[in-house]
Amino acid sequence: MIDRVDLDAVSAEALAAREPAAVVNASPTLSGRFEARGAERLVSRGVELFETDDRRAIAIADGSHLSIARDEDGDGATLTVNDDQIPLRRLTEASVRTLLDRAHEGAALRLPELTAGALDLVHRDGPALVDGGAVRGVDLDLTGKDVLVVTAAAGFERELRALRIAVREMKMAVIATGDAADAVARHHHINLIVGPFDGVEDEVLARADRVVVHGESHAVAATRLGALGVRYVSSESRLDSADLAVAIAASSGARTIATVGLETSLGDLIDSPRGASALLARVAAGPAWIDGRLLARLYRPRWSRAQGWILAAVAVVAVGAALALHPAVREGVRWLLEQS
Repeated sequence: MIDRVDLDAVSAEALAAREPAAVVNASPTLSGRFEARGAERLVSRGVELFETDDRRAIAIADGSHLSIARDEDGDGATLTVNDDQIPLRRLTEASVRTLLDRAHEGAALRLPELTAGALDLVHRDGPALVDGGAVRGVDLDLTGKDVLVVTAAAGFERELRALRIAVREMKMAVIATGDAADAVARHHHINLIVGPFDGVEDEVLARADRVVVHGESHAVAATRLGALGVRYVSSESRLDSADLAVAIAASSGARTIATVGLETSLGDLIDSPRGASALLARVAAGPAWIDGRLLARLYRPRWSRAQGWILAAVAVVAVGAALALHPAVREGVRWLLEQS
């Protein structure tokens, strides 16, 4: 059960990852104001998606037993919980496509709202970004270095694997948000984690070089980090944690900032609830920013797979030749031939 007008793609992917039997939204999933992609993502993943205008739906208690029965025409359904019946509308791929077509013009109307939100953030967070200190006290010098910034999103672990060689050979510094930290730590050493830290393993926090508490209770985080002996700084920035991570990399002098799990296109930013925050982070990063997927396509390892096999074959031949010339080996071969 959700109550989200214009469900965005990132939230929809998070819902789909939980493999629900169905999602019921007590608000319009696609209102028509702009091309929100959440409904499209859910139905394309095979998740049954319904809407209702009945506010009783959002008041259903956790743990309640309920059932959904489709109407004969397939466009409607009925949600039954205890003795209550709540009418539903079913969203299909065809109906979602129709709504998206109608909403296309609304995307242009969303741009002023996105820009206004970014300007509002500039008034609060802009001075720190201009002064070169997105978060005071981080003491992170990335001057002239290449940086990888990772946040959790659909497919981000696949992108991480594609970049593993590039990160190692380019000696990239790694910054991760709390929701991605455990996955990143399986491949790379983390130079900075930007909170919140719910779900992050204690060992991952303890091994990180630096930690920024952001987006959660300072007191709760301080208690946990203090018990682990982890040094940290706090930030009250209104930027999303992923965008704050990009801003920190930029203000710390990064030469290149490759991002994994962050929206890249204007359409993505319009669809995202953190569009204004992301827009400000992109401005802060400037020409240093590059999408991690693009870096994975462009980067060429120092040694290709074919070159590696050739080198291995040459090494085997060289070792074999060296052994063949050794007197003890030659004597052993002669003895074997005589025995046969």
